[in-house]
Amino acid sequence: MLNLALVYTGVDVLGFDSGLQQNYVNVVTMEVSLVYSFLVYKAFVWRDDTPYASRAFLQQLSLYHLSAGSSVLARILLFPLLQVAGVHYLLNVAVGIVAGAAINYVLSDRYVFTDPGKRSPGKGKSA
Repeated sequence: MLNLALVYTGVDVLGFDSGLQQNYVNVVTMEVSLVYSFLVYKAFVWRDDTPYASRAFLQQLSLYHLSAGSSVLARILLFPLLQVAGVHYLLNVAVGIVAGAAINYVLSDRYVFTDPGKRSPGKGKSA
């Protein structure tokens, strides 16, 4: 929803309405939405207390970008496979969203919001 609101604001309110400008708006709003989701995960899902002005925070943010990128890549690869299998495009997208969210959650739990000193193979954040 945030992404849609920001794109609408950029295009219809601020007037970035040429094709190239719309692409720029799309890229910027995707990044803003990604950082927003990272902050929501950090604050409310994992209740991570890593200081915002720290090297560890920047590392987490970078790893979260990789995690989210992995989920997008999985969705891109999954769509044609389900398409060939004859899955309706709306169900296909829904399956992709669920798969992408699951991948992002697992990667975030195991690699983004975990204390590297306490990480062990196959384990998420230590209690």
